[in-house]
Amino acid sequence: MIIRRGFVPLVRSSVVRTLLGSEPLSEVADLISSAADSIRSNKSPVLLLAAPSLQGALASAPIEAALLDSGLPYRRRFKMEPPSDGPWIHILGPGDFSGPLLSEVPFNLSISNTVVDGLSGHQGDPRKGPLTVVAQAHALAEAISPQGQRTRRLRPWALSGNWLHSALDTTYDPVYSALRDILLEDGSIRVVPLPKVPKPNISNNSWIDPQALEAVSSRWDSLDMEGRARALSHLMKPGLSQSTPSTARMEEIGWHCVMGPGWQTDLAGQISSAATFWKSDAAPIAATKVADSLLREGIIPQS
Repeated sequence: MIIRRGFVPLVRSSVVRTLLGSEPLSEVADLISSAADSIRSNKSPVLLLAAPSLQGALASAPIEAALLDSGLPYRRRFKMEPPSDGPWIHILGPGDFSGPLLSEVPFNLSISNTVVDGLSGHQGDPRKGPLTVVAQAHALAEAISPQGQRTRRLRPWALSGNWLHSALDTTYDPVYSALRDILLEDGSIRVVPLPKVPKPNISNNSWIDPQALEAVSSRWDSLDMEGRARALSHLMKPGLSQSTPSTARMEEIGWHCVMGPGWQTDLAGQISSAATFWKSDAAPIAATKVADSLLREGIIPQS
């Protein structure tokens, strides 16, 4: 039996807001819930297959975490090949926007990007954005193991797929904003300005002066709100003359840094560190290093 994504009414909770209960995930919630049920009842090892890319590693890690938390058998492969026989979960590449597809007998789940409503505009008009394979993988992981230690620790990384997506390079990404608000509301993340990040990684942002950032950070707590706004605007100003990043991404880099519990480096900085593995290692090795680091520690340390 084939199940395609269908609309499921938004479910809100005053205590815990699950990813599947959020508006961006509403169109795929039924399918992902069914997939989680099949995975939990499956007795054979599930093949988890993804391309040896940064997106592939970031999408496979939460699913692996949930399988480990639940004691379910699986095999992981980072390869550019279609899956073969047996139960499998296939994470498709960033160019595929066909949405998730589930076959229950035998169990086969394909996860691909899709476009969904993120937030509503001032006049109630829906704002569309990309629902990435990474966000869907986190929703699936949460459905498999809601209270799993590894699964919960990786929750801030649900934003990483949208951070990698080009939507933030062109315009405002309503799905990224919606997911960030959900994680912020339930305490999974904090959002802080760049000077409040203990160990920022600005290697991809050459227009930020490291010494100027250090100076602003050292006196940040002594500044009033107006002084902080002025100092941060001055720090970020050189980026305005660059073709990249976009204004939307620059705001996230400077004003809305995502920090998970116990983190020293924000999400964007850790993603930059993860990307460097592909410069020194073969792609499958790089993907394995990223996934293993997330499973062991929940973070990507600066290289």
